Amino acid sequence: MTLSPSAIAALVPMDVPVGWSDPKDVNMVHALLVLGGIPLLLFLSIAVAVYLPSLLRGERIAPGQPPVENQWIGGPRTGTAELTSRETADSDSGGASGRW
Repeated sequence: MTLSPSAIAALVPMDVPVGWSDPKDVNMVHALLVLGGIPLLLFLSIAVAVYLPSLLRGERIAPGQPPVENQWIGGPRTGTAELTSRETADSDSGGASGRW
């Protein structure tokens, strides 16, 4: 059983919502706060969320700083002393030559 559009229109009231035909004036301060304040607050909160952890760790965030040297993310904590090297030609540790 399908309802025709006229039957649906009879069941559902199709009045214009209150305030749509005669909208109230918008306060300019309210409009500036909503349209300018919310995006500015969002921008500032994202900037604080990005920069605050590095500032708390004491890192420098000034532009033009030289890149951090000898940074190996996820590498050994004590330096390269933990890495094993190929000591003899018969070693099974691999190496730059790629022979196993």
